[in-house]
This record gives sequence, structure tokens and C-alpha cells, in this order.
Amino acid sequence: MQAAVVGAGAVGLGVGSCLVASGADVCFVTPPGGAAPLQARGLERTGVLGSFRCDYESFDVSEDLEEGLAGADFVLVCTKTHTSRRMAATLAEFSTITRGEVPVVLFQNGWGSAEIFAEMLPSQSVFNARVISGFVRSARHVVEITVHADAIRMGSLFGSDPGVLNVLATAIAQGGIPCELTDRIDRDLWAKMLYNCALNPLGALHDLPYGELADRAVARQLMDLVIDEIFEVMDAHDFETHWSSASEYRRDFYGDLLPTTRAHESSMLLDLRAGRETEIDSLCGAVVGLAQQGGGAAPVNRALTDLVRAVTVTRGKAVSRT
Repeated sequence: MQAAVVGAGAVGLGVGSCLVASGADVCFVTPPGGAAPLQARGLERTGVLGSFRCDYESFDVSEDLEEGLAGADFVLVCTKTHTSRRMAATLAEFSTITRGEVPVVLFQNGWGSAEIFAEMLPSQSVFNARVISGFVRSARHVVEITVHADAIRMGSLFGSDPGVLNVLATAIAQGGIPCELTDRIDRDLWAKMLYNCALNPLGALHDLPYGELADRAVARQLMDLVIDEIFEVMDAHDFETHWSSASEYRRDFYGDLLPTTRAHESSMLLDLRAGRETEIDSLCGAVVGLAQQGGGAAPVNRALTDLVRAVTVTRGKAVSRT
């Protein structure tokens, strides 16, 4: 099996390292300047799911997308969601992908990217992966899995048979991260939306790990409102998740889900610290957009979206001056 991992950030290195460990042929496609650290130092994964290390001879890396996609049986998109439209347009230039011969699997946060890719690529070849492990890239060639809450799940929002991903799921699992296929990836994606929208913006704005948010009464009140608004949006659009009501979800959220990730700092917090663009538009921003389509407002999700956007601009300017 050959896999092209587009994006060599934390998620790309983490998932890609599993494929390398399983014996797959893997090419990491990086931005300019991203290849040299992997070529010089190899690839290393540490953390709660064990360790893995290999030299450059065990995988390929390229800064040229055409070269990286050559011969690929699967394309794993591990870039940030704000790059989705540009990435979909770029992939649409390759005939093997536009003919639907190569499954494109989106290892991304939030909601809405699949629709963007399906505008430019055959929808039957677009799949989503729900990842609910925490990845941190401590060096350009090193990724740490800081927390692991559940298996990676992969499936289609467009009715395609997820069985075409079986060899990919098996390789990821054999390489160190549990991975499963599902016919209802929508339920898993909305479960992650509930979790990320409640935690990521507040944690980023207050510079706090997940667990400390739950210890603060005002933060809990805001998280409760975020969750209420998301269930209202799901009800309006006939979306489903694994819980039938906001109260049912909150019981498991505070009782089981959040405690296992108390010490985790979200990627949104790390992006704000570095002055990078965040994925708020595909999280709380996506909730707002869906609410407006149904004549609603989702005011708490809207306020969090606006605040994160404002802080992103401010911190980005500060970083550029240093």
C-alpha cells in the first residue's frame, strides 16, 4: 500500500508514523523547508500509545505535491481546515483523483471541509476521519501523543462504502493507533464538534488546559450554552450524534470525556500562542453558519468565534514584531 500524507504537522506525522510502522510505503508532502528535518533526522513518535522511531530510509518526503501523489493508493489530508478550499482545488488538478480512483481522507477538525472537497472532487471518493487523540509536534520530526480518548474512525458523509478504506484502517491500527470504519461518521464528527467547540476556544482565550476550564463556574456555564446551541443546530438540520439531548451529552462530557483529557492543551491554544490562524471558522463558526441557515443565531458560538478571530489578529501582529 502506498499513502501520501499531505501535511507533516502533528496529526500528519502521528498518523503517518503508524503507516510507516506497519510497513506501508509513505510519502509525507510538506511545505517548502519541511522536508529537510525529516530527511536529516528521520521520524519519531512518543507518548501514551508507545514509541516509534525510524530513519529517513523507511519513508519518503517531498515538497512537490505531484511527486508525493505519484502511485498513491490513498491521500490523507492532514492540513488545517482554513486551507481546505485551496487544497481541494490543488488536488483537483490530478486526473487520478478527479476520476475517483484514489480515496481522499480528511484528517481535519470541524465541520464543512467534506462539502468543500466534494465541490471539486468526486464525492464518492471523499472520506472523513474522526481523530480524538492529542498530538503535539515538539520538533519538526517528532510528534507526541499526549492523550488518547478513542479509536480513529473513518467513513463517508456521502454514502460511499467505507470498506474501501479497510487496508488503510488496518495499517494505522497495526502501526499503533486503534482505527475503525463506520457507516455513520456524521455521528462521530458531531460528537467531536460538541467536545471541541465547548473546550477549544475557551481554553485558547484563557490559556488553560481542558481540565482547568471545568473547575471554573463561569467557563462551565459558557460550555453548557455552547452545547445547547449545537444540539439546537443539529435538531434543525436533522443531524445526529451518539447522545439524544444536551443534558445526556453533558453527563458524559463532564463525567467521562473531559477527565481523561484534563491536562491537554488544544491546537487552537498552540496556534494562538504562535500567532497562527486558527480553525475557529470550522468549529464554532460552522455552528453559527448552520444556525443562520435555519433562521437562528447561536450567539455564544458567535461571540467565541469573534473573540478568537480578534485575538488571532492581535497575537499575529505581536509575533510578527518579535
